[in-house]
Amino acid sequence: MAFKRILCAVDFSETSLEAFRRAAEIARRFASHLYVLHVIEARPVVPDLIGINEAGEMAVKLEEEATFSLESLVASSASTLEGVPLTLEVTAGRAFVEILNHARDWSADLIVLGAKGATALEQIIIGGAAERVMKDAPCSVLIVKGTSRTD
Repeated sequence: MAFKRILCAVDFSETSLEAFRRAAEIARRFASHLYVLHVIEARPVVPDLIGINEAGEMAVKLEEEATFSLESLVASSASTLEGVPLTLEVTAGRAFVEILNHARDWSADLIVLGAKGATALEQIIIGGAAERVMKDAPCSVLIVKGTSRTD
């Protein structure tokens, strides 16, 4: 099976960076379009501690930093991604919900993501995004556990 539309979700954890490397290799091998998605998870804001303006400024800053980080990640893999059609997006929401919605809306053939993300406490309490994506994905899912080994 050739994957033509690959969605790779990254949160910049070590396993998600390895997932990105794998997704880039698969995209190059199959001449696929690679969609790299970063989801900024919304955290509750206590109105008395942080005003509306400050919360808005923080959101803009987070999005700018995430966009810069995505662009840097892609630049670091420029040789692997040469000739690969690429889409980068930063969005906000619940990671697993956004990944699933983007995969459905974009008609992804494959979702690639790391086994453990940046929020280990959340994984212990309610389960990780990878597990939830795997259960409800509209397509194949590749869960990357760790760094690839070169023999």
